[in-house]
Amino acid sequence: MFASLGLLAFFHAGQTPARGQEPTATVGWYNGDWRSGLPGQANWYFSRFEYSRVYDDFVVPDGGWTVVGVFSVNRMDFEGIVKAAWEIRKDMSPGRGGKRIASGVSPATQARVPGMGPFPADALLGYRIQVDGLRVPLAPGRYWLSVAPVGKNSSWYVCATRGENAIGDPSGNNGSALISRTDSNLQFFGAMREGGPGQFGKADDFSLGVLIAAPAKK
Repeated sequence: MFASLGLLAFFHAGQTPARGQEPTATVGWYNGDWRSGLPGQANWYFSRFEYSRVYDDFVVPDGGWTVVGVFSVNRMDFEGIVKAAWEIRKDMSPGRGGKRIASGVSPATQARVPGMGPFPADALLGYRIQVDGLRVPLAPGRYWLSVAPVGKNSSWYVCATRGENAIGDPSGNNGSALISRTDSNLQFFGAMREGGPGQFGKADDFSLGVLIAAPAKK
């Protein structure tokens, strides 16, 4: 079953901006809503020596962007997240971390996403983990984003997507996600290598997004 979340209502329904968020922020890229039946990937950050992080790619168009916020959509069994570790990288590929452009362990908000549980066979709930108050200039090109809640829990997963309600390029459909996990001593490997299939197979695209200063440059 596919659950269409209407996640963008969080940004465009006249809601009060999250802590530090610029009122004129808009979604520059969003990889798409959660697709049930596709397994998510472990997504958490405890320290630079202990983490499980998922990176997915996005394209900045001509004119460039100023990134003012980043977010991920996760299924979790915990409320109380107050920080997230985030990174923006470029020139990544399987086995290659490329170049880190910007990163931090920053204050974050945790907000429930409607339609994401609990379910009779799955007690996890959907949450958007969002970091605001950034000002990261990005030139045109392809980048990779990771946003992981700070803590350590084996039941925190970034949601898999097939691109429903996506914005920007790509739209949850190019299979370029990479994973780094200290517990298995693997760095920047393809998402399809990790974990077993769900009802609709394996996942290689995940629900992450970028907020940019508006109006977006063309």
